Order: sequence, then C-alpha cells, then structure tokens
Amino acid sequence: MKLSEIGMRRLLRVSSALVVAGLCVEIISLLWFHPLAFVLFVFVAVSIIAAGVVVFLASLLFVITPSPGSGPRT
Repeated sequence: MKLSEIGMRRLLRVSSALVVAGLCVEIISLLWFHPLAFVLFVFVAVSIIAAGVVVFLASLLFVITPSPGSGPRT
C-alpha cells in the first residue's frame, strides 16, 4: 500500500465519521422536543456534516497522486 492510498483512506474515514456523527446529532435533535433542538439541528449538526464534506473534498484535492512512471516494478 502506498502513502497516498493510506492518506486518502484516512481522510475518507474521517469524513465519513463526521457525516455519520452529524446525522446522529440530527436524529437526537429530532427526537428532542425543546426550542434548543432547532439550534442543535441547524448549527451543530449541519456544521459537523459540512466539516465532513469539506474533509472529503480536501481529500480529493490534496492527496498526492502517483505519477504515471512510478508504477509497480516487476
């Protein structure tokens, strides 16, 4: 496994964990009947999901791709 693959996998795990955490916070806020539930839903959960999306997009942009000539040697 190459270093760029490890970095990409790690960033994808982080981004998916952030999105899942944001969805869990949204579920909790939907079950909670209080005016602060809206604040939790809008500001906290959406911010966590947005952070996951940003990490995913950063993983697409900043992970180094191997050059065409650096393939496996036989």
